[in-house]
Amino acid sequence: MHGQSQFTAGGRRRRALTLTAATTALLLSTASAAGIEISGAPADLATAASSGNQQPTATINAIKLGRKQLRDSDSDANNYRGLKDKKKDDKKDKKKDKKANKKDDAKDDNNKKALEIDIDPSNLERPLLDFAVIGFPKTGTSFMEHYLFNTEETFIDNQENCFTDANMDMARHLISTREYTLGQTTNDGYRVKNAVKCPKDLMGPYSVANYAENFPEIKFVVSTRHPVWWFQSRYNYKLRQTFKHSDGQKIWAPPTSELLGACAEGTPYHYGNTGPKGEVQDEKATSVCTDGAKFHHSLSRMGKTPMNTPEELALLGLHTMSVHPMPKAKIFLMEIGQFDADDTVHANQLLADMKEFLGLEHELPPLPEHSSKNLKEEIQEHAINICDAEHDFVRAELVQTGREAYRWIKDYFMQSDDVTVSAEDHFLSLVEQWQFDPCDEATGRELS
Repeated sequence: MHGQSQFTAGGRRRRALTLTAATTALLLSTASAAGIEISGAPADLATAASSGNQQPTATINAIKLGRKQLRDSDSDANNYRGLKDKKKDDKKDKKKDKKANKKDDAKDDNNKKALEIDIDPSNLERPLLDFAVIGFPKTGTSFMEHYLFNTEETFIDNQENCFTDANMDMARHLISTREYTLGQTTNDGYRVKNAVKCPKDLMGPYSVANYAENFPEIKFVVSTRHPVWWFQSRYNYKLRQTFKHSDGQKIWAPPTSELLGACAEGTPYHYGNTGPKGEVQDEKATSVCTDGAKFHHSLSRMGKTPMNTPEELALLGLHTMSVHPMPKAKIFLMEIGQFDADDTVHANQLLADMKEFLGLEHELPPLPEHSSKNLKEEIQEHAINICDAEHDFVRAELVQTGREAYRWIKDYFMQSDDVTVSAEDHFLSLVEQWQFDPCDEATGRELS
């Protein structure tokens, strides 16, 4: 490459570059191999290069542009190679991370399996579940749950936990949710008893079978009440809950005459269909019905009576709910009238008998006052007073149910050594009233 001096119009000297034919040919060849077109070069550039003539100064700008494009191409190629190498490195790193994650997952699985083996119900030194507060909605189960929640020697969720009536592995569910309660002790070293509360456990399709399979030695705390008052309370509760959960947009208030018989079509269970986790799938299944007051039908599902004579089967109405005998399970049966804190003699006796039944070491605190929630003003007009004349037929059906339930509880259920009642005479005097219409003497009753 050679240079010669030229002067610009301003008088400054400029070094003009010229290229030999060989240099030009090399540049063009390199550019062509790189796939770069040197834009702006004269059309005769290649011809001039092949003739061996030096290029005129006018062609130099095009050659400079070609050089720049070559340099840029080299830079892009280097960048591309660097990016490609980085992708390869990233891919290697991902493989290493994936392999390490597999090892971690395998380790976690092994730890999980070891944990499951350690706390499998069959390997536990203590029961996974000691007792359950069950029975029937609107019979004081929430009252008893809140009461036991505030005692030191029992652990029970301060809310309903009705996974028990789902088509699932109860024991595994409890293991995964109650691991933190296993082995708890009181301040003076006594073991804390584990419990759940679900008021529909004797009324749904899965719970009794679940208890029989997973916790055959469990203790049940079961509450009941007069079928007539139960129906009123259940109806008004349903009204209140529907209004609440629809943000005041929906009123549930069918005529009581439409609620005679079964709670849901196509099922003998008073809570009808439930989902895999115990959630209600059929809205009708949560509606109150007169059959729901047949507590003796539900109690018979635990297999504590013979159920082999025409007399007993007649009282049970030949119901088709499943029966799952639990010969080692124990039952503490109550009537809601026993929760009267003003009757201190019987209230204290109830607590003493419950303490013994549950195997507690500490004395239970006094019972608080048992009261019902008031209905909101917006739905007061839709609430029922069961003693009104329009409910006479429904009431008569419920009283007949009460007669049968009283006889079966007294003559069959209470004869089992596995069934405990507190102050038997007092208990029977309360259940005996189920045979009679309470509205014959009642001039009015607070709606609840």
